[in-house]
Amino acid sequence: MNKVVITDSDKFEDIIQLFEHTIPKIKGHFDSERRNSQEINATATWTGASQRALYDKYKMLEANFNPIVETLELYTRFLKKTLEDYKMLEQQINAKAEDFSDQLNVNS
Repeated sequence: MNKVVITDSDKFEDIIQLFEHTIPKIKGHFDSERRNSQEINATATWTGASQRALYDKYKMLEANFNPIVETLELYTRFLKKTLEDYKMLEQQINAKAEDFSDQLNVNS
């Protein structure tokens, strides 16, 4: 598995925004699939054993739609919190480094 390490917080933020903008699209695809499935199942367009078997398998898949979206939303919140914590820690480190630098009279 290839691992990507992002050290630029702006790039990380861009990825988070990409996630946020993608989730509604995924929800839209799932909603569209639900509507299509309900429409096909509600009509006599296709009936028989194979239709029932396929529909049953679809219903098992559909049960995962909401958990998938919830997981993506949770992961996005996790990424946002991670970035916030990183920025806060970076500010604290910089402030301590400046204090330490002042105490040592560096560059004076």
